Amino acid sequence: MADYAVYLELGAAGECMAHLLDLPGCFTRAESQEKALAILPTAIRAYHTWLREHDEETFEPTDPISLHVAETSTGFVPFWRGSRAALFAPDCVPMSRDEMEVYFRRAGYARADLLALVRNLSDEMLDRRANADAMGIREILRHVGNAEEWYVSRLVDPKTLPSEWANDQELPIFEFLEMERRTALARLRQLTDEELGAVFYPAHFTKHPDEPWTARKALRRFLEHEREHIEHICQVRGVA
Repeated sequence: MADYAVYLELGAAGECMAHLLDLPGCFTRAESQEKALAILPTAIRAYHTWLREHDEETFEPTDPISLHVAETSTGFVPFWRGSRAALFAPDCVPMSRDEMEVYFRRAGYARADLLALVRNLSDEMLDRRANADAMGIREILRHVGNAEEWYVSRLVDPKTLPSEWANDQELPIFEFLEMERRTALARLRQLTDEELGAVFYPAHFTKHPDEPWTARKALRRFLEHEREHIEHICQVRGVA
């Protein structure tokens, strides 16, 4: 029996995001804690399948999958732009450079999945909106890249951010995504050993200057966020 520690974020209305920190990028989100936990075993199996699809060796979880809630953060949940994300106790463990490369490799899988979904879409399809308030696919892609730049900015002096980001809104969307990912990873690889273990309270580019960040939290959200929006794009396209 496989046993997993679950880390929960609970919003004011009961909405829930459940994270498996031992499986970077594995999470569920639902309108309640009960539902988020109920669908988590399926997400765990899908995560291991995803790794195998990208030729990474992993095991097949055996039934039953056991879950235990290791930590709960209440009052906010990162469901909406600008909302705060929890810092869990394991997020404060200093990140090794080998671990960082695991996150980067899996972020590469997510980017390959994303591009496979959108690379051959027409401009009309990229810009189509489900309704006036919804983001089109091109906007979702721009948001993904901008968010990754923001995650990097949680860890470093803004004066040290890549110069390529200054006018990146002028780049065509696929050039932007390639440039942003390449420069984001390069800047993260420049983090010092001290920065890989520090807790930051960045006041720039945020409405929440009291929100704590670490390298591990930023890279967790870096990977989770793209996988969230892959699901979003699948919904927009009507792809299962």
